Amino acid sequence: MITLCIRLLLTPRRVRPVPVLWLLGMGLLLAAPATAQQARQITFNEAVRLALERNPALQRAANSVDLQQIQVASSRANYYPTLNFSTSGRQSYGRTFSQEDLSFVNQTTKSANFSLGTSVTLFDGFARRASLEEAKLGLEARDLDYQRQRQAVVFNVMSAYLQLIERQEQVRIQEENLEAQQLLLDQIEEFVRVGARPISDQFQQQAQVASAELALLNAQRLVQISEAGLIQTLQLDPFGRYAFVAPSVEEAPFVPDTFDVQSLLQQAFARRADLQARDYDIRAARSAIQVAKASIWPSLSLSGGYGTGWNSRFRDPENPAQTAAFFDQLDQQRGGSVSLSLSLPIFDRFATRNNTQRAEVQYENARLELESLQQDIAVQVRQAYLDYQTAAKELDVTEKQLAAAELSLEAEQERYNVGASTLVELTQAQANYVRAAADRVSARYGFLFQEKLIEYYLGVLDPSQPLFR
Repeated sequence: MITLCIRLLLTPRRVRPVPVLWLLGMGLLLAAPATAQQARQITFNEAVRLALERNPALQRAANSVDLQQIQVASSRANYYPTLNFSTSGRQSYGRTFSQEDLSFVNQTTKSANFSLGTSVTLFDGFARRASLEEAKLGLEARDLDYQRQRQAVVFNVMSAYLQLIERQEQVRIQEENLEAQQLLLDQIEEFVRVGARPISDQFQQQAQVASAELALLNAQRLVQISEAGLIQTLQLDPFGRYAFVAPSVEEAPFVPDTFDVQSLLQQAFARRADLQARDYDIRAARSAIQVAKASIWPSLSLSGGYGTGWNSRFRDPENPAQTAAFFDQLDQQRGGSVSLSLSLPIFDRFATRNNTQRAEVQYENARLELESLQQDIAVQVRQAYLDYQTAAKELDVTEKQLAAAELSLEAEQERYNVGASTLVELTQAQANYVRAAADRVSARYGFLFQEKLIEYYLGVLDPSQPLFR
């Protein structure tokens, strides 16, 4: 009966849907009072939503888009005319010569002026046009950077979840190994009691049980580390309690796709949002050079104004002995002007030359950044392609390895039961089986990760799609 239980426990099983992650914050749960609030359930889709809402890098990317939109509106507003209203009041004191009395008298004079002015630039060396083009290109670049950042956020959450599922499966394997080791210990103790095995076998198996317990603790610790990383990635309250519900991978297809590295590179160069953003940055930098060079051109502007005023000493033309009424003065003193101004730069202390050189350096930096990113993408895609091929081979190898380890363990168990094998040989077979089962789990999730990694490097990772197809 004991042997049958061991075989059942050691029989490999297909990876089944992972249960709710009860291991999150184990230390906190042990120390928490019984009245602590219930843990918040977080699914993968909710985790993606939270990350897209709270990720600081993504928020900064969105702010960059908003700032660039303001820049576009500002550049477009440079085409509009200005309109200003101004007013001023004045009160003066002093001695003045009176023509009536032919003497100097002390008097106070009050005055007020009102004016409305407007001006518009007719020609500025095409600086406004180049500035608007630069702002629009910069907006396209920032929007593409935002899209790429969204993909990065989703990929980070996806990677963290895949790691969590794998480590959770490793816990399951170690739990089954501990149960099998304990059952084997019970069987050996019975053999020792009846004198069928030496006492040293019992001591050796007790050490194996302790080693299995330690392996389980280490696996549980890795699960807690993964959950803590998810809490940080999702910007959750570190004092809260969370239970991450891992998605099922039971229906995930483990059939490797056939890729061609050249087509992958072409697709990455055509689809990567950050690569397109760098191209827009180069075009924007080229427009910035045109803005800097525009200062060598003459500028032409049209301006006009209309105003009036009031003065306490202004006399009524019909009755010179009296001061004219306020509104009569506004009507009598109103007037306007229209002017056309042409400015031709002769010497600007080399400001145009320096600004042009600065813009050209920034253009060169943008071009170098594009070339560097192209090289990075080529290396990333090639490495992801090779890793995917390796992961696909590991799927096949680990499956065969697990099947062989299972048969070897069953054979050693039968030999040990009839006294034809030693405990060392049985322990080695069982260790090989546990290692093969762990390698199989790592290969499965490693394959899934490499598949998503290729999508991320190609720039086709869709945040709206589920984790597994």
